[in-house]
Amino acid sequence: MKKTIIFLTALVFGVVLTSCSSEASSNTQNVADAPQDVSNTSVSEGIPTAAKAPEQSESTGTISSKREGKSVQEKSTPLEEKITDLEVPKSTVSVVMEEPVAPVSITQQTEDTYDFHAYERWDDLLRANVSSSGKVNYSAIKRDVAKLDSVIKEFQDNYPGSGWSSTQKLTYWINAYNLFTIKLIVDNYPVSSITKITAKPWEKKFIQLGGKTYDLNTIENGIIRKQFNEPRIHFALNCASESCPILLNRAYTPSKLYSQLTTQTKKFLNDASKNDFSDSKNIKISSIFDWYGDDFKKSGTVIDFINKYRSEQLNNPKISYMTYSWDLND
Repeated sequence: MKKTIIFLTALVFGVVLTSCSSEASSNTQNVADAPQDVSNTSVSEGIPTAAKAPEQSESTGTISSKREGKSVQEKSTPLEEKITDLEVPKSTVSVVMEEPVAPVSITQQTEDTYDFHAYERWDDLLRANVSSSGKVNYSAIKRDVAKLDSVIKEFQDNYPGSGWSSTQKLTYWINAYNLFTIKLIVDNYPVSSITKITAKPWEKKFIQLGGKTYDLNTIENGIIRKQFNEPRIHFALNCASESCPILLNRAYTPSKLYSQLTTQTKKFLNDASKNDFSDSKNIKISSIFDWYGDDFKKSGTVIDFINKYRSEQLNNPKISYMTYSWDLND
């Protein structure tokens, strides 16, 4: 009986000890698992003794946090307040308003780069309607007469002025003579000869330039021959006839004028249909050398002029003149 009482007493005491041990273990685990609150942590010998979960006060918006073992108080500010409180000094900000640049129109670009002395429109018309041998397609020009009229207007809008050089003026009048010869033919086309238009086609006043009315005769004899000492112009001016020097299928330009005149002179002298040098003692040359003989004698004789532009030199030959054909050069 005594042994039984002792056993029961030990059993009860063991249960009590076990229960106390379990409760203590549970409390210790709860403390270890709880989040630490640095703000309420006391430090004793460098070891935190307590920790609480961070608390956020709805009234103050204060958050407690731990950074590198130190207690830090941060104030959370609503985004709207931060934006409102953000101030940028006016002196540090400047707004530069650039004036818009007006676009350059195609018309303005064309005007800025336009050079009448290039004679581009006249050159285009010649290249399109005149062959390398000087044959002129008058019917094609007549079908698109607006292009011819536009070139004529360009000449009317650019009459020679005091600021023009002598070369620019001479170039203008050579081109003008050929241009208005074409117009005279086109206005009366079809026609077999310029001489069929009127008895004196070169005295027909129909050319409007610089507020004046000219005829072809005035341009050739009253301006070109009178103002410029240049006999080679006779091989540049075209009278729309077979025996005339061929019409160059390019415009004359100031920068190339004198080389173009030389080329035309040589071409004319080497054309057997216009000059015959087969018999060096008895040559047959164009009537141009007869009609305008004085122009070729200013620096010697007609033969001296011819020898200047031919490789085969003539030595005082007998001269006769070829029959001149006024048939149209088409």
